Amino acid sequence: MKQPKKIFMRIVLFTEMMAFGYFYLFGSNGISMLHHQIDVVVGLEKNITQLKNEVTQLEEEIYKWETDDFYKEKIAREQLQMARKGDELFYIGT
Repeated sequence: MKQPKKIFMRIVLFTEMMAFGYFYLFGSNGISMLHHQIDVVVGLEKNITQLKNEVTQLEEEIYKWETDDFYKEKIAREQLQMARKGDELFYIGT
């Protein structure tokens, strides 16, 4: 009589261990989800670093615009294709 009860208890214990293992590894809060969340955090940290670098560059450019007249002239000549009065312009056709 004790033998079937022991077998039944072992089956229940084994089933519980399998269920625990499955949820521990693949559940909504399991190890695989944890690794996925770590990858997301690393990606976001890289994005934050990149955006901080962009902000620093833009702040430097703003500072140059406010303080450096040569920089303003350089941008006007290169990007806006402006020239001073009396400058000679050469157009190279393609």
